[in-house]
Amino acid sequence: MMAQAAPLLLLLPLLLMGSQGQVLRKKYQEGQTLRVSCDYNPQRDEKRWKTWCKVREDGKACDRLITRTSALTWQRWDSRISLEDDTYSGNFSITLSKLRVNDSGIYWCGIYDPVSDTTVVLRTISLEVSPALVVLLGRCSSGQVFCWAGRSHSKLSEDQKDRK
Repeated sequence: MMAQAAPLLLLLPLLLMGSQGQVLRKKYQEGQTLRVSCDYNPQRDEKRWKTWCKVREDGKACDRLITRTSALTWQRWDSRISLEDDTYSGNFSITLSKLRVNDSGIYWCGIYDPVSDTTVVLRTISLEVSPALVVLLGRCSSGQVFCWAGRSHSKLSEDQKDRK
């Protein structure tokens, strides 16, 4: 009996997610700007806290990055994030600028309840940020123009260090 229940247990987190079970996949490069829109019921949630959070690796908790009501904004130290709320249309938008590779992960936008410290997830976003592409142009000794493209790296190779 337990063997038959195992596949159902694996699906349980997806079933509990409800409408946010549809994951919006976004792919960007370093330095670009992510913009996400989240709809909510304006009659019910107009004055409630709207939030943007990054899901922890265990998938059970979410670290709030910015949370806002019509009167107040709570924000972590990261000034790259903003949240604009249009209470008339029932939509709030999140902007995360100057993306970094370590911004990659799963995010939720939702309605936050500070009393129960829970979030009703409106949308799940899977963000993948890849290193920026670097293009170098130069001339060979023969005078031909060449182009080299590669990924940027924060660490210098040993050869590059030796040349400095």
